[in-house]
Amino acid sequence: MASMNLLSSRLLALVKYGQWDQKDVVDLFVALTEQYKNMTETDFITRTSKTLYQIEIHKISKSDLTDKPGPGPFVKDIEGKVHSIAKDTKEKALEEIIEEIRVQRNVKEAILGPVNDIVSSVSLWCCSDPPAISSPTATQWNYKETLFKLCKAVHKTKKWFPRETQMVSWCILALSGSSRLVQVGTGEGKSCIVAMFAAYCAMIGESVDIISSSPVLAERDAEEWRPFYKELNISVDVNTNKEPDKDLRKCYGCKVVYGTTQSFAGDWLRQRFHREDVRPGREFQRVIVDEVDSLMLDKGLEIVYLNGPMPVMQAFNVILAEIWCAVNEVKHLDTGKTLGLLQPFSQLLSEILGTDTDLDELSILQMAEDSGLTPTGSTRRIRENTHSIIQQLEGVSVDQMVAFFKVFEKVFPQYKFKLYRQEDERLQEVSDNNSTDASNRQEVHILILESGFCRLVFMDEETLHTSLEKKIKAGILSGVQAAQEDSGVPSLLEYINGKLQTWIENAVHAKTMTLGHEYILHGDTVVPVDYQSTGVVQNDMKWGDGLQQFLEMKHQTRLTDMCVITNFKSNVSLFKSYKQHIYGVTGTLGNQTELVMLQDLYSGIKTCKIPSFKRRKLYEEDGMFINEEEEWVERICSVVKTQVNPKVYRGPRAALVICETIKRAETIYRALRQTIRREKLKLYTNNNMDNSKVTDKDVMAGDVIIATNLAGRGTDLKICKEVNEAGGLFVLQTFLPLNLRVENQAFGRTARQGSPGSAQLIMCSTHFSESLKLVMVIQTSPLFLLLSSLDCITSTLMSESFDNKFREAFNTYKDNPSNQNYEAMACALRKLLVVRKPIGPTILEKAKQARDTMVQMRLSGFLKEDIPKIIKKEELFSEYLKTLDNIYNQDLCPSRRADMVSSLHECWGMWLLMKFKEDEPFETLRQQLKEYMQSAIKKLQSEQSPSTMVYHYIRSGNRLRREGKLAESIEMYTRAIQEDACWVAIALYNRAVSTIKQRGSGYIAQALEDLEKAETEVESYMKQFGLIFKYVKISSEGPNQDDSLFSKQFRAKYLIQQLLQVNIQEAVKALQIADSRGRDVQVTEKHVLFLMPGSLRLLRVSMIELIKELANLSSVGLDTIFSLDTSFSFAGFLTKVFRSAR
Repeated sequence: MASMNLLSSRLLALVKYGQWDQKDVVDLFVALTEQYKNMTETDFITRTSKTLYQIEIHKISKSDLTDKPGPGPFVKDIEGKVHSIAKDTKEKALEEIIEEIRVQRNVKEAILGPVNDIVSSVSLWCCSDPPAISSPTATQWNYKETLFKLCKAVHKTKKWFPRETQMVSWCILALSGSSRLVQVGTGEGKSCIVAMFAAYCAMIGESVDIISSSPVLAERDAEEWRPFYKELNISVDVNTNKEPDKDLRKCYGCKVVYGTTQSFAGDWLRQRFHREDVRPGREFQRVIVDEVDSLMLDKGLEIVYLNGPMPVMQAFNVILAEIWCAVNEVKHLDTGKTLGLLQPFSQLLSEILGTDTDLDELSILQMAEDSGLTPTGSTRRIRENTHSIIQQLEGVSVDQMVAFFKVFEKVFPQYKFKLYRQEDERLQEVSDNNSTDASNRQEVHILILESGFCRLVFMDEETLHTSLEKKIKAGILSGVQAAQEDSGVPSLLEYINGKLQTWIENAVHAKTMTLGHEYILHGDTVVPVDYQSTGVVQNDMKWGDGLQQFLEMKHQTRLTDMCVITNFKSNVSLFKSYKQHIYGVTGTLGNQTELVMLQDLYSGIKTCKIPSFKRRKLYEEDGMFINEEEEWVERICSVVKTQVNPKVYRGPRAALVICETIKRAETIYRALRQTIRREKLKLYTNNNMDNSKVTDKDVMAGDVIIATNLAGRGTDLKICKEVNEAGGLFVLQTFLPLNLRVENQAFGRTARQGSPGSAQLIMCSTHFSESLKLVMVIQTSPLFLLLSSLDCITSTLMSESFDNKFREAFNTYKDNPSNQNYEAMACALRKLLVVRKPIGPTILEKAKQARDTMVQMRLSGFLKEDIPKIIKKEELFSEYLKTLDNIYNQDLCPSRRADMVSSLHECWGMWLLMKFKEDEPFETLRQQLKEYMQSAIKKLQSEQSPSTMVYHYIRSGNRLRREGKLAESIEMYTRAIQEDACWVAIALYNRAVSTIKQRGSGYIAQALEDLEKAETEVESYMKQFGLIFKYVKISSEGPNQDDSLFSKQFRAKYLIQQLLQVNIQEAVKALQIADSRGRDVQVTEKHVLFLMPGSLRLLRVSMIELIKELANLSSVGLDTIFSLDTSFSFAGFLTKVFRSAR
């Protein structure tokens, strides 16, 4: 049943959201009271609420409801007038559009004047039946003729003419003559503007690249506008999902090419870096960027690179696995303290003392034995390796350990040990705090555990990271130096030293990252999600500096290798390639700070905001700031239910709920299932799934779409008539967006093309980043928070009081409509309609202010630090490309150019990784690179490896062996074995093949020696795999699954190495037989795929995994395997006889 509370809320909404004056609302209510005076109270409230709601959602002003313009009485039939305005679909006049642009002062009058002339003429010609054009003597004839031709093509292929706002946009782009970005409201037809301007550029002889924010949008727009281009005889294609060579060459032969930054930059790298002729003769002439703010601002730092195998990086997986294991052993307590690695007390004390004393771990154990902590003779047994430390420390109690630490502290008074024991996840101090003179002593916090074990206790993250780095570095570097001869890591200690801190930080970061938030699991790997901006699952992206690998270990997916980037093109570089011809459209250009940054970055670029073709009817409801997540979920469910369910004054609506992450969207989805019918709930969070039920079908009454930012930019939802009549789509944003543009993109999903719609922001403070909270604390005083709370309570109490008084005054007036009662009712209503303004900005506004402050800080860093670094690297890459040009132009070493270029790529990548310094002047870096590359080329010309990555020798040896140059191939393999042992097993194996094929003196003995050593090295590889497997498995958060992708991958690795071992053993046996019987050996070479076992059924190993691992073996030089057959040899027989005789 309708109530006065309902009526009060509708009247108040006009003041809050409809921007009506309080006096005008009072007058309107009185007029409606007079118009509906003969109705019952229930009918009056219902009818009045419906009328007020229509006025609110259609943004109807008082002047729209008066007989004459300006102040005056309301029309007699207010309801009829409101209904008429709501049904009106009239578009803005051209003069109004031009004037709205003029007041921005972004477009010169020299352009606006011709725009008015061109559009008015073409609109007139389009409206004539049939469409006709005037004499070519008209001013601006060429532009008019071209625009008319484009409009006719649109009409013929689309069955509608472009709107005047679209024509105005086209004119401004065409008349600007150089870079121009235009803001065109969401739902205003950006794709039409893009197609028309692209066609114009093609008609004047330019090639046009149209860059979209995703391959889906690029393919959609190219296909949708293909008939339009065909009508104008303009070739068009899209460069995504194309096969290299033929398909891409054909694509880039078109005048208009749609695509993404990844595809355009990637194809340029294929052309310039890989020398694949995929875009012959195509220059960067003109670009039109759709969603230009996203690609130039939010993704401005994105870099496209083509990944290639770099075998040296495989060796670092064991280091990353050890770091991951150590970081997972660290334990964070609720008190803010952090527990370090679990260690025997002797090891911990030895590390604390470091180089300050000659006391090693065994000496500390001897002290413990002397003090009675450990059994007599235990140190000797540990030294002799007959017992482990763990065995000798069994039964040592916490109290005994505390007593020993007191003794140790007396021997080393420079240390002050604060000791703790653990009780119910809390630390209780057990050390004596009464000691004096502690000011000059180093304080060390230690948790004492049973059986002689301890953990360091850290008070902050920085100290923890420093300790971890020190410990891991000591273990890794000693291991690396010891492993120089028998496995693992090439001489890249400088690289390890430089990256270790970053790897540890990324391992800690990977622990805190959340599945369904920053990333998802897709296929066989971890895939990033651009959750802050577009919500897109970024299938072609991987994190660097070990973060990708740590996440793969975390979820036990396939473990990939870190990559060395040898080629790259940033979005900034791509756009700058078009010089003064960068054009773009978007629904949100951004605030003044962002516009200034764009203009600083891309010199001479101009901007303009195009008005909407109809008055926008978006009303934004008051946002909410919630402190607890549970309450946040409840409030969202309550608001959604209220919005989609019908009211007495409107029918049911539909809702779009946009969440920050996939995980939170799933949380809201589960909560809403309790109140919303399942068939009405739709989840839209992953672009890898079929989302056609959301994007291709009308949004019906009662529908609720739960989405991420994926439903923001570029998504066009089709809203049914019933929902629009009820107030349109309701958009609820459930988090504080990254910036105002992302917020506006979300709200832009509703109130499109003149239809009504509403939006609201409900955020939870627990979801804020620590940096945002810090900025808010700095900007917000405790007094402000107290006053805000008191103001909210006061406002609620006063509102209830005024509501009661208005209800009483209204009922009195209805019973007796006297002047006195009318004045009393009007007075009560005026008090009710006083919208109390909060004391200063609200907490929600404070959060937005803090957000905007962070945006400015981020943009400042973007311009001052990030961009210069990217530009410097790209200039160095240009220098490297000149080196490649010289090699191809001078035709250096044509027979082995492929090997030479491949090695140079690796040298360049490692130089950039290890030698690039941000603060080094570019000219210094350029000279260093030039000298380094000249030295590398000279070494390669003389058949030497230019770096420690000696698989160059293996690769060269394989080429020479295939060419029949066996002696030369043996020399290459020998160099690989002598200079570094990283890939020694493969070098030994391949040298054995060449030695047997050469059949020199003593070849069987030499081949036998090589193969036996190779078998030992294969065993060493398998031990490394075992270490990685162990580290990852013991660090797993959940139960270790034997069928995880990681387990399958490592089973395949083991199996391939075992099969290689078997192959070597069979060859050794054949050689031993040949040697003992004086026979010759025949070699049969096969592709490495023949290493595959005949049956996989009993091995629990995937065929796909085996093929991947065989490809991996091939990348490090094992391109063939061989089998041996023995045959009778008279010379060999005689040799055997002579040996026996001696």
